[in-house]
Parts: sequence; C-alpha cells; structure tokens
Amino acid sequence: MAEAPSIDELLKIACKNNASDLIIRTGDRIRMRLHGSIVTISAERYSPPDRDQVIEMIHHLSSSLDSAVDVESLQHLDFHYHLGNTARFRIHVMRTQNNFGLVARIIPIKIPSFGDLRLPEVVRKIAEYRNGLIFMGGATGSGKSTTLAAMLDHIVRHRAIHAVTIEDPIEFGYSNEQQGTVSQREIGRDVGTFAQGMSDALREAPDIIVVGEARDRAVVQSALQAAETGHLVMATVHATTATGAMQRIMAAFTQDEHATVRKRLAENVRAIIVQKLLPLKNGKGRIVALEIMVRNSVIKHFMLDVDRWREIPRAMEEGHALYGSQTFDLHLQKLVEDDLVEYEEALANAVNPEDFAMRMGRE
Repeated sequence: MAEAPSIDELLKIACKNNASDLIIRTGDRIRMRLHGSIVTISAERYSPPDRDQVIEMIHHLSSSLDSAVDVESLQHLDFHYHLGNTARFRIHVMRTQNNFGLVARIIPIKIPSFGDLRLPEVVRKIAEYRNGLIFMGGATGSGKSTTLAAMLDHIVRHRAIHAVTIEDPIEFGYSNEQQGTVSQREIGRDVGTFAQGMSDALREAPDIIVVGEARDRAVVQSALQAAETGHLVMATVHATTATGAMQRIMAAFTQDEHATVRKRLAENVRAIIVQKLLPLKNGKGRIVALEIMVRNSVIKHFMLDVDRWREIPRAMEEGHALYGSQTFDLHLQKLVEDDLVEYEEALANAVNPEDFAMRMGRE
C-alpha cells in the first residue's frame, strides 16, 4: 500500500537521482525534473499527498524561518531549506486552485568547478577581468546562477578581494577560508530591493558586485555606475541570446535615453554569456550550450548603432579563434560533432535552424 510521504525522504530521493527539482502538488503524483524531463517518483510507494499533508510539508520546511508561516493565508513564499550535509534547497510555495504545492530546487553544497560544468576556457578568462560589466543570460532553470557561482568561486579562490552579492534568495555559500571574502545579502531579509542593494554595495568597499537580476532601470544605472568607477559587476538577465540581453537592458530606459545607454554599455560591457541546458546523448545528465560575446573593437562599434546589432553574431563567430566568442549555433555544432548531443536536439535549440542544418550538411 502507498504510504504518506516524508518531505525529507523525498528530497533525499531527488538528490540521489541527481534531479534538479522536486515538484509536489495536492492530489498529484510526486514528481521530479531529471535531466530536463519530468518523471514520477515511485507511484506504487507514495500516494498523492492530500491538502493537509502538503501543508504539513510546508510547515516542516519553513520551521527554520524567523516567524511561523500561516500557510492558509499564503499565495506564494520563497525561502531556503538545509538538509544536513545532503544539499540546500530553494523552496517555492504556491497556491494552486485553492490548494497548495511546492517546488524544491536542489542546490549542491559544493559549488561546481569550471571542469564540472564543462565550461570553455574563455569563461575562466572572463572571470579574471578586474572591471566592467559581465551579463549572464538564460531562461529560468538554465543554470545561469550555477555558472555565475562557479565564476565567483574561482575569483575568491585566487584573489584577495571583497565581493558583495545581492540575491533573491541566496543559493550557494562561499567558504571563509579562501583568499577573497564574499558578503551575501538576501532580498527581503538583508535588504529591501535589488536597487537598494546596489546602492548600498557602492558603500561597502567592494571589488566585485554580483546582482541576482538586472531587472529595472535603477539596478542597471547602478551597475553602470559601479563599472564606470572601476568595479567588476556581474548580473543575470532573462534573455536567450547576447543581443537579446542588450535589448532586455535597453527596455528599462526611455527612447530618449537609448543613445546614451548604448554608449555606456559599449564602454563598460566586457562580455555577455547566455546559456541553455541540453540532454546528453548518453542520457546521463545535461550539458550547457553557451553563447559568448566577448567585446572587442568591432563588436563595440556595432553596439553603438542599434541598426548594426544584427551583425554582432557574425562578428562573434569571426572572433571565435582570437577572443573565444561563439554563437549558440557554433557551440551546438561542436557539441554534435563531439558526439555529446543529438543532432535533432541541437537543431531544436538552434537560433537559426535552417542555417544550422546547412552548417551541419543536412539541409
């Protein structure tokens, strides 16, 4: 007979299977996201939890918060949960059809290295910049926070610097035994907004500022100001290409401001990295596909003129050997040629599928 599920046991199962998320809803089978696909956890053993069981799970997970949670009054809630030395979890509680559900994003205790993530050498070089703006783009769940954490971890391991992060919520933790130190601030607990966190950071003697999302005008303005005064600023942005990231940033400003903002971006953006996660051909996990724009004199010139942004992808490919830039489609081609990703999967994720098919000789 199916049993009532224990949330800690379910989290351990998800970790053991290297899942990225655990998904629980009232009256539904318990599921996890494994290598990008949704699978059911032992339907024979675990029955769908009822409303009271899901509420009990939420109370258990939120027991470490500063104040008790009134679940019945919630529409949503975000917080962290630690399960011993197993893992940390980013918990999102949601009301759904007047019932409740939760999604637990699994965050490894150990920050993965560049090698663990199979990142190209140019990402390490970008992490070693001393100033300017680095934007990390990708859809929700694409692993951009993990890549950003790997970059910051590399920096503080090798340089005696002070980094300030503004996160919503805090995900990875950084060791105090490294050369550098990281002051982490969480939205809602340590600081009210990203904009306030950026304003504060400029008074906190930082060498590096990492902001969870460049989502509005005030945050982008502060990021530009920090870069212009000699800091390294790394920020995430929801975008699917490098030029899409710039469009997203520009959208925070009025049309009258665009020329000035483009000039400031052209002067201060050092690199834009955008990523997707694709299933490995052998079915044993996922691999990151990256678009990487490293600013050079040609790309800087194109950035100043919005009518020439369409030429930036070609400039990225032409600068691949010298600068390490690459478009998604160029990296997808390599992943197929290295027998890591199925051609059909790469084609489905290509920015220009027809051109990609011709590139692969399969038009």
